[in-house]
Amino acid sequence: MLRKLLLSALLLGSAPALLAQGTKKPKLMVGIMVDQMRADYLPRYLDQMGNDGFKRLLREGFECRNTHYNYIPTVTGPGHSSVYTGTTPRYHGIVGNSWYDRRLRHDVYCTDDTTVQLVGTTTKSMGVSARNQLSTTLGDEMKMVSNGRSKVIALSLKDRASALPAGHMADGAFWFDINTGNFISSTYYMQALPKWVVDFNAQKKADYYRQQTWTPLRGPEAYLNSVADSNAYEKIFKGKTAATFPYELGKLAPQNPPAYETVNVSPFGDNLLTDLALAALANTDLGRDDVSDLLAISYSSPDAVGHTFGPLSKEENDLYLRLDLEIARLLQALDKTVGKGNYTIFLTADHGASEVPKYLAQHHAPSGAQHHATLNQGAAAYLTQQLGPGQWIETERNNMYYLNRPLIASRKLELARVQDLLADYLRDQDGIAQVNTTTQLLTSSTGAFLEEKLQNGLYYKRFGDVRFELEPGWTWELGVGATHGSGYLYDSHVPLLWFGAGITPGVSYEPHTITDIAPTAAMLVESKLPSACTGEPIVEVLSSKSTKKRR
Repeated sequence: MLRKLLLSALLLGSAPALLAQGTKKPKLMVGIMVDQMRADYLPRYLDQMGNDGFKRLLREGFECRNTHYNYIPTVTGPGHSSVYTGTTPRYHGIVGNSWYDRRLRHDVYCTDDTTVQLVGTTTKSMGVSARNQLSTTLGDEMKMVSNGRSKVIALSLKDRASALPAGHMADGAFWFDINTGNFISSTYYMQALPKWVVDFNAQKKADYYRQQTWTPLRGPEAYLNSVADSNAYEKIFKGKTAATFPYELGKLAPQNPPAYETVNVSPFGDNLLTDLALAALANTDLGRDDVSDLLAISYSSPDAVGHTFGPLSKEENDLYLRLDLEIARLLQALDKTVGKGNYTIFLTADHGASEVPKYLAQHHAPSGAQHHATLNQGAAAYLTQQLGPGQWIETERNNMYYLNRPLIASRKLELARVQDLLADYLRDQDGIAQVNTTTQLLTSSTGAFLEEKLQNGLYYKRFGDVRFELEPGWTWELGVGATHGSGYLYDSHVPLLWFGAGITPGVSYEPHTITDIAPTAAMLVESKLPSACTGEPIVEVLSSKSTKKRR
């Protein structure tokens, strides 16, 4: 850690000199996030990919091979927020995709905003914004240092994967409405969709993609690192009798809303998002002047496919071979519209994924299953036994128990004592690896691997009273499809690639955290750091001292 701090200090002191030596400030910073992309997917699938997508990023760019999430939980909302704020949930406040609000006494979704309305749809739903995100983002700071001249646009199929990267000052955040097949926004960002989005929606591309048939892109030799197409580890679509190719999406799509859901659970969701990104590049002035802009793109379909089929599936393998073509298509468009050498890309993921629990169990790998109902009923009964009658637990969310604090106060009990009682019970249960009370996480630290990640994920106002982690390979049921959310390396280890202006080809095996991305990007565009940033600039990327012949 001391070495890293010294290197960062050296870099910060020499940054002007590095820029003077020819490091080019990009006209456009492009952040690409691939939902649920584990770090091992690139080497696993790379040999079957073309030369113009991921291989080009690796060949001409810089790869940080040892990049991890440094908090729990590893899920989409916190992942996108952490990348663009440069800090952990402890400071940006997005402690999950949703959390329990003690004051409201119900769950709150991470981008819920009752003060705004959706734009571009007749769907009745909660307003969406980044209001719950407590830190500024890279894009917010770019807007401020340029007096509003920097343009910031975020695109995704998921609302949270668009609004959270967009931040608070973006020119536009757009996401997919699976009920209508259109990309929409909210009044937090605009009162009406811009013409280029209206025109894009009018093309009805989602209708085209939901009538496609998904077949393997390549021959059998391209899928040797995947399990057989017919296996017991995958969910089966309604309308099929087995989870096997081909998938005729038109026959699988439901007749009633959400009519476009199958586009998400297929590689064609990636095609659709790339189409939107190309429309943004062609119809806006992103990267057209000397003031750096930001385009945030988050591919969501890999997550839906991973949850459905799992990391070892032929479907997952095929999706990444097809995503490689989308990355190539995006690079070609950037070369044409912004110009080679005028843009910089970082590519990473919002989390990884576990192996399918059923697969682990059948292959004698460490695994197991706890059950929410059993664990919760046992915890409630234990507290009643120890403290007397009463609903001592309000709810359990995200592996956190929220205690009934008004009841505890009325019985004149110490909150820490009740927390400790519940923690003692949980530690004795099968499959529980780590249990911490919020009081412990706030007041002391053993430096344990999972404990540090739990502390980084703790924003008190949205956190429970007792937080636990399951053992490696354990989940809530020995089911099919992948899951994620833990602090273990299969969920935390993700790719990180840098490419374009200011980047010299190379590779680093040094440990880096996901919160280092925003400060590194900020140095490249000469922006102020996000307000709660705790990450550090990645020295190797900016100084380009570590180089190696690429594949």
